Amino acid sequence: MAGRMKKPSTPKEPPDPQKLARVAAGRYATGDGRFLVEQSSGGWMITDAEQANELGLPLVRGPFATLDGARESLDGLRAGPAPISDLAERIAALPKRAQSPVPAAGKGRSDRAAAPMKPPEPEPVVIREFRSKDGDGLRALWEGAGFRSLGDDDMSLRRFAQRNPGLVLVAAQGSDVVGSAMGGWDGRRGWIYHLATAEGQRRKGLATQLVRRVEAGLRAVGCRRISAIVRGGDDDGAEFWAAMGYAANSARQFARELPEDEGSET
Repeated sequence: MAGRMKKPSTPKEPPDPQKLARVAAGRYATGDGRFLVEQSSGGWMITDAEQANELGLPLVRGPFATLDGARESLDGLRAGPAPISDLAERIAALPKRAQSPVPAAGKGRSDRAAAPMKPPEPEPVVIREFRSKDGDGLRALWEGAGFRSLGDDDMSLRRFAQRNPGLVLVAAQGSDVVGSAMGGWDGRRGWIYHLATAEGQRRKGLATQLVRRVEAGLRAVGCRRISAIVRGGDDDGAEFWAAMGYAANSARQFARELPEDEGSET
């Protein structure tokens, strides 16, 4: 039995180079594969696979406002001449950078002076309440100020701060103690002890800030009179307290140091 004859196959028509076929969402290609039309945030862009830009990459044209606008431009892109770029000319026209001579090995630094470095900004001075670890820094500050008195050991300082909360102030710059003022309230009158500032912080208003802070704390507990002690011969100290509104009086201070074991025997 004779086999069935095959129908002659119809030759497949070549793809229309002008027709756009959808490749993916927002992406179309021409039938000959030369152009790729893609939607971007700025409009429709056409990538030409047969022409390259100055960097050797496929040339991109656009943007076009609509897909139809991009499709209508394809005929012109096929027939028109390849675009001419002036990138090379624009690069050549840029001013040349002056090249500094490279010093030979072993010659040391070049003649170009290094830019001066700005000194670091000093840390700010912060006024805060006394802390138990401040003892060594305070004693060093007071020694520099010439203070010699009892009750400056750690235990005594802690006891005084506990009896006068918020009135024992320390001025700190980073980890350094640069100022102090100790306010005391006995229920009747207030006192300011050990007002001192480091040499580098003097005449900058730090002592004034310390005094005003202690005054505000004493006023808050009901104090209406504050006294400060100035050693004889300390003219600068007397001038400071007078400028702060404190007046000297004619009274003399008498003091006695009590031995630790006095009165313990029966």
